[in-house]
Amino acid sequence: MSDNITNKLNTENNAESFEERFSRMSEELAAKREARLAEKAKTDPSAKVRVDMSGNAMTVYRSRTALASYRHKVRGEGAIKRTIRLVKGLKAAKLKADALPYCSAENRRAMYTEVYRDAWAPVANSIDNAADTLWGFLSSLGYDILEILVFIINGIIKIWYYAGSVGLFVWDKLWDFRLWLDTHKKGLFQIFATLVTLAAIALIGVSSMTGYEYSYYGRKLGTAKSKRDVYDVIETLGDKLSESAGANISLDVERDISFEKVYGFKMDIDTPDDILNTLTYMKDLRVEAYAVCINGEPVVYVDNEVTAESVITRAKDSFTPPRPGYEYLNASIAEEITIQPATIKLAELWNPAVAVRYIQTGSTEVLKEGEEAHPKITVFATANVTEDESIAYSRRYVKNNNLYITEEVPVSAGKNGVRRKVSEVQLENGVEVSKVEQSSTVIQNPVDEVYETGTRPLPERAGSGTWLFPLKGNYTPTSPFGWRNTGIAGATHQHQGADLWQPAGSRIYAADGGVVAYAGYNGNFGLLVQINHGGLYETYYAHCSRVLVKVGETVAQGQVIALIGSTGVASGAHLHFEVHYNGRAIDPKAIFPGIYKGQW
Repeated sequence: MSDNITNKLNTENNAESFEERFSRMSEELAAKREARLAEKAKTDPSAKVRVDMSGNAMTVYRSRTALASYRHKVRGEGAIKRTIRLVKGLKAAKLKADALPYCSAENRRAMYTEVYRDAWAPVANSIDNAADTLWGFLSSLGYDILEILVFIINGIIKIWYYAGSVGLFVWDKLWDFRLWLDTHKKGLFQIFATLVTLAAIALIGVSSMTGYEYSYYGRKLGTAKSKRDVYDVIETLGDKLSESAGANISLDVERDISFEKVYGFKMDIDTPDDILNTLTYMKDLRVEAYAVCINGEPVVYVDNEVTAESVITRAKDSFTPPRPGYEYLNASIAEEITIQPATIKLAELWNPAVAVRYIQTGSTEVLKEGEEAHPKITVFATANVTEDESIAYSRRYVKNNNLYITEEVPVSAGKNGVRRKVSEVQLENGVEVSKVEQSSTVIQNPVDEVYETGTRPLPERAGSGTWLFPLKGNYTPTSPFGWRNTGIAGATHQHQGADLWQPAGSRIYAADGGVVAYAGYNGNFGLLVQINHGGLYETYYAHCSRVLVKVGETVAQGQVIALIGSTGVASGAHLHFEVHYNGRAIDPKAIFPGIYKGQW
């Protein structure tokens, strides 16, 4: 069809006929314009020149542009050629417009528009068609929307009208009903009260004749007023069961309890306390538990898996308790231990502490002294053991020419050393089965005790009749012979010797040769040495820290017999020195005149 139209246009509207017709139309238009302008120029000469020039120029320009455009039109012209022609046309139009003395902006835009439409006619036509189509669509859409709005508004008005009518009708009926109630209210109240009373009587009667038998795995336990009573009791039952069994117990009412509705007069209905006591003291109550199995055999049952693992761990740890010096390297159970879920009776559930004791000792009771344990498991462990053992000190002797050959006087005390040993120990159920020493280090060497031994030959072993002071060097007399205050107001006592102070451990010498009559502890004297010198003389040396002679031993004058101390009743270290003649104490200054001067 498009080909037929194209051929017709080519045959009927060829270039020559179009040019002739266009020229003729241009001449006619120019003639008409000139006549119109001539009429107008009679009143406005300047307008004649302006209008004439712009009008004629515009007419001639449009005629020539249309003719040129037609001549340059080529069938199938592309976008590039059209663009080039548009640019050239716009350039030429600008030059023409600039050449005209009075070319308005409106005319200039019109000239450019004509050039654009000629060069890009397909685009311009498409835009016009699109604009027309869009306008038609929008117009149609607006019309339709308006119709819909009108329809909706009409519907709302009708609904409002009918709803108002129905509302007025109902309101009238309600008002009539209110008037009727007001008129018959006394009779209606009597009927209502009668019906309520009858319904209450019927409800109470049916309720008193209805109950629920509750059973545990087919075993009838009792009759409850309602299922709710049993549910409420079971919700609180867990705590009481857990307290009784020593484990966490829960009861599944949907699984374990069944109900049957029963009717009758004077039924024995259980109270919530009755239900609680019935369920609590059921020894065959079934509960979910976990079995601790040793080599596949269940040994104990506990309430949950966590508790089962705790029982195994605690039983194992009981054989590897903390010990001084022990560092456990590993511990393992020889038997195969597994945990399996089980359903048991409540009476078969174990308290966790008792379960641990049973696995550990084989008994549920605490073993008494002498009873033998029979553990259900064997725990092997390896540990490094660090031990400190004592290294005995030795005695070392130093010669002293001032001592007799039979005397030994301590100079310094000895001190044991310390050796630290590290051993690897293998244990079976906490008992050592092997021990291998890994290392040994002396961390403190022993210190020898030092004694002085004499080199002087022994003199004649008998009293010489002369006296040697029992201390050497400086000393301090602290209490003389005679009566002295006891510290209690008005109380005194006879002090039968002289108290002489020197540092603890200082040596005490025999005042003369003789035989040791007493050597040891003696009441208030503490450690005491008593020497019989013959000729009715005896000397006492009290409060010693150490005695160096024995009863019956013969000592020489100047021999070390003891060390100063504070044993017995003494306020500090000192020598209590007494001299006895014929069984009675005498003042030591009788034989040592300068005893209270402090130096000998």
